[in-house]
Amino acid sequence: MKGVIFGIFEDFVVENFGVETFEGLLDDCRGTVTENFVGPKTYPDEWLVALLMAACKRLSIEPPVALKAFGKFAFSGLTSRYPNFLEGVDHPRELLLSVHDIIHVEVKKLMSGATPPNLFFDNVDGDPNKLTLHYESARGLCSFLEGLLIGVGEHFGVPIEYEQTACTHRGDDRCTYELKFLAMATNNQDG
Repeated sequence: MKGVIFGIFEDFVVENFGVETFEGLLDDCRGTVTENFVGPKTYPDEWLVALLMAACKRLSIEPPVALKAFGKFAFSGLTSRYPNFLEGVDHPRELLLSVHDIIHVEVKKLMSGATPPNLFFDNVDGDPNKLTLHYESARGLCSFLEGLLIGVGEHFGVPIEYEQTACTHRGDDRCTYELKFLAMATNNQDG
């Protein structure tokens, strides 16, 4: 996993729980996590898992809950570091459809050795307020993906309602989500 994700995880912990907590996590993971993180460098996935599990233990949080919260936070961390991926994008559906064929391709160019998950979609030409998202990754971070979906919806002001209909943690081949893009209520100030 790329160092940028570790950097965003550090920001997440420090912003929400303080620098002392993050330093405690590093102490808890001494022997597993053996160096500081540099954005473009690649680190073992197990390091993030170790840090996450240490955080869950230290803060009494279940891993799926922690991953989802981190995913939500990570969306803004990623977009602040790579704002060009949002240029000309006006809706979460549009952004999601660009992830695999545009964003992940660019990530692989920018960061040698990056292995982003495989995302693909059904119902692309159907109802513009619905989309079926399939997520394939050996990392199995579907709760992180759910947090990213929440972050995407919040960024665009268009909440994303989702239902997970398949999950590798339940023995399915991949994780599948039925997405619904909800319209935000607008306040009409006329009259």
